Amino acid sequence: MLTTHQHALPGYIPPHKRDKRRADSYLRTQETRQKEKAALEAQLEANRLKRSEFWKQNGYRWLLRLGRSAAWEQRRAAYRALTEERAQLIEKLRQKTIDLQRSPEDKDGDGLVDTDQYPDKIGQKRAKPAWMALVDPANCSGCSGSDVKPGEWVTPCQSVCPVDCISHLTTEQVKTHGYDRSVHDCIPPVQIRFDECIGCDKCAQACSRDAWNAVTMIKTEKFEEVFGITIGTKYPGRASNDIDFSKLDRLTDEEFCSLYTTV
Repeated sequence: MLTTHQHALPGYIPPHKRDKRRADSYLRTQETRQKEKAALEAQLEANRLKRSEFWKQNGYRWLLRLGRSAAWEQRRAAYRALTEERAQLIEKLRQKTIDLQRSPEDKDGDGLVDTDQYPDKIGQKRAKPAWMALVDPANCSGCSGSDVKPGEWVTPCQSVCPVDCISHLTTEQVKTHGYDRSVHDCIPPVQIRFDECIGCDKCAQACSRDAWNAVTMIKTEKFEEVFGITIGTKYPGRASNDIDFSKLDRLTDEEFCSLYTTV
């Protein structure tokens, strides 16, 4: 309990006043977002009228001229500008609609916890996650989702990981793990750091949708049984990174199928 002296500290705000300020701030934010959305809708309607007027003035014959005149190029550039403006307005309107549906508890930094709620959130953490994500080395191709810098890859699984616990193996790790160096030295497979994984399933969904279906969610009990790992701390996903993947090769077909259970 705070003392009278602590209540008098500069900057201290009683909880009831703090909650009221947050509620008022949320209402003001929603009003601003509503006005911005209405303005975007008006701009989008104006763009539609401009495009309609463009077709009335120019018709469709100009499409068949295939760049034979300077006037055709001007019309083409004008219509392209209108379509680009329309695409930008639609994207802004979509984002504004999403913002309007946010609750006061939603934060811009997804996954971050407000400082006053931090002690309570820590107490609510599970003993361990129900599922763990596992990369099958035989299927992972270290695919390139998009090249951000020369020599660097961003795979679909890396791009969606909320805790950034997926990375490519280094050359030394490729040698240690006994992978085919003729392939994996050039495009190393990815690995998941199990001491950071929270078992959210986003990487497995991205891999099955955009890549090779090499990431699979495994029941934590099966994970512990096969690899001899104990996940016992109160923080989700805290496990040893010392995984012996050769144990996968020693499983029977039945054991292997039971290991890779669909979520």
